Amino acid sequence: MIPGLFVTGTSTAVGKTHISRGLTRALWLAGRRPVAIKPIETGVTTESGDATALARACQRPELAAAAGLYRATLPLAPYAAALHTDDTAPSLAAIAGRVRELAAGAGTLVVEGAGGLLVPLDAHNTMAELAAALELPLLIVARDELGVLSAVLTCAESARARGLPIAAVVLSAHAPLAGDPSPATNQRILRERLRLPVLGFPRCDDDDDALARAAEAAGLLALLR
Repeated sequence: MIPGLFVTGTSTAVGKTHISRGLTRALWLAGRRPVAIKPIETGVTTESGDATALARACQRPELAAAAGLYRATLPLAPYAAALHTDDTAPSLAAIAGRVRELAAGAGTLVVEGAGGLLVPLDAHNTMAELAAALELPLLIVARDELGVLSAVLTCAESARARGLPIAAVVLSAHAPLAGDPSPATNQRILRERLRLPVLGFPRCDDDDDALARAAEAAGLLALLR
């Protein structure tokens, strides 16, 4: 399998796409021929926003609208969206196979999941099973704020129970909550308990090159060397 990472999160809206874009763009600038794919995306109306952003970061715009990937209009977990609309839930085997086809010839593969690690794809499978099928180590993304310790530890324990390797945890900086002192110690505590790299991703401009600089400064490229 192509070397790469499966970017997952403790929940939705934690910074997965920004971090995936930054990593992808940094890889592209380093000549690593990355392919970045969002195989499953919901809440899509006219254009697949996250997939388009990732495709732009790796200079492969055709990936955003590639056939064989799953898109749903309702902003729900894929299985929930299928139940609401009586559509067919995404096929784990078909999605994983299509990602491999699209990644053929790439130097590095970045796959961004949808929501958290255990988001249901169908009646039986979750994002965790997709990561396992793609044989990619996890990059767990979480917001660097109060509550992140339990969220990350729970996600990591779930991943380890399934035999999924974890490359690192990334704590994404957001506008600080008033009176929240937790970012001063979140990284230290998670490193002590997980015995994994726990990286900090700073706030920066919503621009691929700025995100690439942040990714490199955070140490994300070193995970793939």
